[in-house]
Amino acid sequence: MASNNATEQTARYCSVDCQKAHWQTHKRNCPKASYTAPAGMSPAGAMLDTLMGGSNLDTLTKKECYIRLIDSYRMRVEDDYNYTGDDHGLYAGEDPRPDFAHFLNLAEKRKDLLPKWWNKENRSACEAMGANSSNDNWANLSCAVEKHDIQEHYKDNAMPMKLRVLAEKVYGERVQGGL
Repeated sequence: MASNNATEQTARYCSVDCQKAHWQTHKRNCPKASYTAPAGMSPAGAMLDTLMGGSNLDTLTKKECYIRLIDSYRMRVEDDYNYTGDDHGLYAGEDPRPDFAHFLNLAEKRKDLLPKWWNKENRSACEAMGANSSNDNWANLSCAVEKHDIQEHYKDNAMPMKLRVLAEKVYGERVQGGL
């Protein structure tokens, strides 16, 4: 290491090899380098959540929150099927409502994930929205969604990843073998 500037908390190195050699020591002693993801989230998911402004459902209207939860679930079912071959809900040819109810059960157990206003009535309204099979209902649990559908609907290319991060928070794990 050529020099160390403690005031700015930066270090200068004479070469990339020297920097790599010092990394293990730095990582153990630097609070910024020793970031730990919240329980149940991968470090990548936590980083994406922070970069994308979090998956704070409190900032949404009730209807937007219900749709975001439904879409997060639908995106996860799609990813589980595509990346792990795990077919559940719609992809197993089942009524998706019990699987979505399980998703909401998990979401309700996660500290500070759901909005402060969330209660049994809101849960019922969310489930009813997902069960509504009319053609004009975007949030129909019986309809599969793919990444491009989400991007087009929200007009946000990052929305599939935002939904994946939300589902990761709910399930407490990322899609195995994929994302």
